[in-house]
Amino acid sequence: WAATQNNLGVALGDLAGRSEGPQVEAYLEQAVAAYRSALQVYTREQLPQDWAATQNNLGNALRDLAGRSEGPQAAAYLDQAVAAYRSALQVRTREQLPQDWAATQSNLGNALGDLAVRSEGPHAVAYLEQAVAAFRGALQVYTRQQLPQDWAATQNNLGVALRDLAVRSEGPQAAAYLEQAVAAFRSALQVYTREQLPQDWA
Repeated sequence: WAATQNNLGVALGDLAGRSEGPQVEAYLEQAVAAYRSALQVYTREQLPQDWAATQNNLGNALRDLAGRSEGPQAAAYLDQAVAAYRSALQVRTREQLPQDWAATQSNLGNALGDLAVRSEGPHAVAYLEQAVAAFRGALQVYTRQQLPQDWAATQNNLGVALRDLAVRSEGPQAAAYLEQAVAAFRSALQVYTREQLPQDWA
């Protein structure tokens, strides 16, 4: 039952990706409900990997839902997404499940970046600092040699977070963040070439 609820959530998320208008939100809300149902059976104690995978999926659906929402509702979905990713990371450790850990770190970084956009002042800065840490974590596993496209995507996301952090900083600190952002974007361009991945390159 739990496995099927999880699969249902995945299918509803895919359906949302191919839909438009209010129907998208409806499918995503159903996906969130399906993942939450699965988590009634997939417990951390009894089925830790299934629990962590479902938490990661739940985070993705909540982040997508946040992208379709506004104001406090969007922020609430993002808070829940961050909590779901952090739950997944309790099981998806770098030592035991490095690629799953890196994927979830990357997802966490994106959700924190989204949350920063919807926040102000010290809260926004804190979220961006956490996003940068999450992307840097992912890059410990996503290497250019072994997973070049994941590495490049994460370098690009890291660059965006550092640039946003620079905007919210002043003086030498802002310049330092921008230098790091430039380095991250230049790294991404080693894989994102005009010949092979022209849209990502652009």
